[in-house]
Amino acid sequence: MKNSKKYNGVVVPMVTPFNSDMNIDLDAVTVLVNHLIDGGCHPFVLGTTGESSSISFESKVALVKKTVEVAKGKATVYAGISGNCFQESLDQAKVYTDLGVDVLVAHVPYYYPLNQNHILNYFNQLASAVALPLIVYNMPMTTNMSIDLETAEELSKHPNIVGYKESERGEERMAKAIGLWKDRADFSYLLGWAAKSYEAMLLGADGLVPSTGNLTPQLYSTIYESVLSGNNESAQKAQEKSDAISKVYQENQILVNAIPILKFLLAKYNLCTKAVLLPMIALNEADEKIATEKIKNYGTDLKSLNSIE
Repeated sequence: MKNSKKYNGVVVPMVTPFNSDMNIDLDAVTVLVNHLIDGGCHPFVLGTTGESSSISFESKVALVKKTVEVAKGKATVYAGISGNCFQESLDQAKVYTDLGVDVLVAHVPYYYPLNQNHILNYFNQLASAVALPLIVYNMPMTTNMSIDLETAEELSKHPNIVGYKESERGEERMAKAIGLWKDRADFSYLLGWAAKSYEAMLLGADGLVPSTGNLTPQLYSTIYESVLSGNNESAQKAQEKSDAISKVYQENQILVNAIPILKFLLAKYNLCTKAVLLPMIALNEADEKIATEKIKNYGTDLKSLNSIE
């Protein structure tokens, strides 16, 4: 069984690799993008895991340019244009479109508390003003606002809004949303709640957006492909292992601490440096030791880390 929708599969919200001078590490971008593609995934740059709200426009352009260069023709490139200034989001959309990304992703502007009417109006205007297809991204953890499913359903009728990325927790909500859109050929549901990847796929989700996929793209591809081919045992094994690895950097951590741990883990496996932009703080030695001890249980190299054997 194949998913015939245009936007499907495992879309990894890619970390942004930096050099010690805090410019984009273009060599590491190449390594990381190839790692994701080899693992059967698509790169999503400038999302939450990619520290998008902390990156200068110049650096964003360098990141997008290199990602497209490496991925073009091999994977679908998703690029975030979230921000508080509508015009800046449009400017970014235009530049990224010209650079060759495939699809844009945006969450709500997060400075002013908005009601559902503001959210509806914002995305309708954004989708009408950009040249590429747009995916609506619900991220209450950072925006402090939730997009009601009724609002999302209304937005799904816009001809240029092609999908919905969900990072809000709630099994009932997840099941309801998948039920709404699984039979819509023109609209995709992508789940950004990695622990529920297997469950969502069984219900008919179109794709997964796991931050742990930076390290273990193959595990999430295994979940995705195994459910589609009816091999639930492999899917469950991959889910269990990816959950355990996710805990190494997420358990008892707020987002601003989890991302530096994830980047340290990626550095351990030579995928990028551990550098993060302010306000985040790179890991200290004591915390590095803890993370090193924990990850050791799951694989000595990237191959064993990504394997369910």
